[in-house]
Amino acid sequence: MESNSKAVLDDMIKSVINRDGKGTADTMLISSHLSQMKMFGIRQGVEFYPQQDNFGTQRFDFIQQVIKFNQLDARLDAIWDRFLAYGKGLFYIRPTKKSYRIYWFNKDSYRTYYSPEGELEEVVIIYAYKVKSSKGFAGVGLNTDKRYMRLKITATEIEEYHAEQEIKFDQESTNFATFDKKTVENTMEFIPCVEVFNNPDAFGTDGSGEFEFIANQITAHDEMVKNIRANLSFFGNPTLLSSRPKQDIVESDSETAQRPSISSQSGFASNVDLFSSTYKQDPITRQQPGYSGRPGSGMRVPRVIANLEPSDRVGFITPNAVSSDQARFSEQLRSEIRLALGGIDDLSITNVTATEIKSAYGRVSATAKKKCLQIYQYGVCKVFELIIFQEEQIFRKSLAFSSGIKYPELPENAEDPKVLEKYEKQKIKYEQKLQQAIDTAVQTREIPDGVLGLAPDGDRTVLWRWMGPVYEDTTQDKVNSSIFTRNLQELGVDSIEALKYLFPSKTDDEVAAMLSGYPFRMVGEVQRAYSAFIDLINQEMRTPHPQQPNLPMAADPRLDLTPFLYRTLESLQKEVTYAGRYRSSDPISTPSIPDPTDQLRGSSDSSPSSFRGDFPTMGSPNNQPSGTSSTSASPDGGSGLPISPYSVQPPATTGDSTSGEPIQGRIQQGGRTPEFTSSIPVPGSTVSSEPSSRPSQLRIPTNNPIQQRGSADLYAFEQQQPGILQQLFPNFSGDNQRTAPSQRGKRGKS
Repeated sequence: MESNSKAVLDDMIKSVINRDGKGTADTMLISSHLSQMKMFGIRQGVEFYPQQDNFGTQRFDFIQQVIKFNQLDARLDAIWDRFLAYGKGLFYIRPTKKSYRIYWFNKDSYRTYYSPEGELEEVVIIYAYKVKSSKGFAGVGLNTDKRYMRLKITATEIEEYHAEQEIKFDQESTNFATFDKKTVENTMEFIPCVEVFNNPDAFGTDGSGEFEFIANQITAHDEMVKNIRANLSFFGNPTLLSSRPKQDIVESDSETAQRPSISSQSGFASNVDLFSSTYKQDPITRQQPGYSGRPGSGMRVPRVIANLEPSDRVGFITPNAVSSDQARFSEQLRSEIRLALGGIDDLSITNVTATEIKSAYGRVSATAKKKCLQIYQYGVCKVFELIIFQEEQIFRKSLAFSSGIKYPELPENAEDPKVLEKYEKQKIKYEQKLQQAIDTAVQTREIPDGVLGLAPDGDRTVLWRWMGPVYEDTTQDKVNSSIFTRNLQELGVDSIEALKYLFPSKTDDEVAAMLSGYPFRMVGEVQRAYSAFIDLINQEMRTPHPQQPNLPMAADPRLDLTPFLYRTLESLQKEVTYAGRYRSSDPISTPSIPDPTDQLRGSSDSSPSSFRGDFPTMGSPNNQPSGTSSTSASPDGGSGLPISPYSVQPPATTGDSTSGEPIQGRIQQGGRTPEFTSSIPVPGSTVSSEPSSRPSQLRIPTNNPIQQRGSADLYAFEQQQPGILQQLFPNFSGDNQRTAPSQRGKRGKS
């Protein structure tokens, strides 16, 4: 029973995927679910773009060129159908003279083999292609235009085998003909394949189709729909009951055509055969119930039955073709199946508002988002990252050739440790010279002639986003989103974080680029806040302290408002200096390139290089950019830091060192800890830099001029020129006052 259901389901899926109308399936569950997932998965289109593109738009333009060359946007529908139906698929990259060709293969067309660490080691692909009709490869054989290719791909070589007969995967051990077999070197030095899984298991090694686990339910619903259609076709017309013989009632020409109806006589005609459940229709040939396009059966009777005897009985009966329970159960089963698939039955949504429709389709959107992660993020984006890596490899090699930098050759006696150590040093020097040449080309913006590919630009991550939603936002929705974003900014939320609610599809760098304008409203609010703090400080300077009336309130360090002034300037400086950031290359996403020295060592690790140090590996850009180079988009020249503005610093005093930089061009760093790093005050407490201070205790520093006795001007003068007061006024010195009585006492005794 299960095997029969599986076979019927496979036939249904095949007819839907191939768009074959000859299938015998009556249920629309499979096609409806696939259509719904594609609608929420593709929406108005998908855009692929690089996360980092500091050299203008070289990466973005290259990605768009590859997409246009492969017509990827038009082929996404077919990829979605096959991915969801079969559970997994394979992207294969094949370089051409102009660009890169991206192929998609179903799970029955390839075999993948992984290492114990989960790395892809070997891929075998078998697919058919068409050629001009000829008799075999050598002029003999079958006269057919269909050929078969078998590819065996590893990191070092690619093996091709062509045949005019179908090739099976169990023929791996077969000795193929030498004239049909070709082995070439894999110049990419990595396997140009990406496998994606639908509904992956816990180990990420395999996937499953959408409909396999509910094959019995789908086939049962299909059989139910068949029965319902058969009942409607058979019992759709009223049935004539009569006691008279058949030949007295049935017209003689009823076997050929129906009497023209009023609509047909008025000029309305149909080219298709209609159901016989409606009595007066276009001419139709009534046959036995079936699904040949002419459902229904019956015979036409004259409008008037004459010569009726008193004992004759003639009447019509209209049986109930489909019971209400049967129809309700069929609808319930359809809804449960769609719910189990992560979607929703569109026919079950009735009499709801637009907002309720969006809420009802939230389940569909969440399910489609998970599928998008597998197809886009772990599939297509990974493909583009591999292509960008290959283009960077071409750039490095072509630049090294144009600059006269030669890669060291592996010596013959490389097993000698000394020779091997010398070879490693030569590779380090090669990487240093090549990186220096790359930095020079980047800084001068001049690339030598003959250099191809893409210049290394740090992180190769490729992102994706929808080009438009399924349901367009109304103007009121956009206004509400903007109000919500502005409220977040007024609460102190970072503008980049707040704008994510208004532009959810844009990256942080794109939002930072959008904030390159002048925020006049933010500047006005900060200016008013700054003025308010200044007014408070002036009031504190004029108001005596309740605990010490001889001192102003500004003398209390717990009432110091100077950090708030710095905070307002920091906020203003941050809002007007948003910029992107430079991300170094991720070694995790970098493909492994075999090193010949690893084979000599007998190492199983396929790391890009055997040496470890501060030098980049072969094919990877420098991970430590320094200074304000052209590759850094940060305003202060920092690298690898999050998006941050200039740091606001309080001005330095006259005697402080400025490190050779004029004070007009910057604000120096203050000695206080930023206020936002302090602990959150509790109710009843005050802001204080001293944890030991209490609300009822006034603490003033001992070195404060206000705390000293006498004139504050004299104290400040003493601080600038120590000992000057003792020299000018020795009689008022504290030491002289202590020694004078002792001298007078000695004189008196003497």
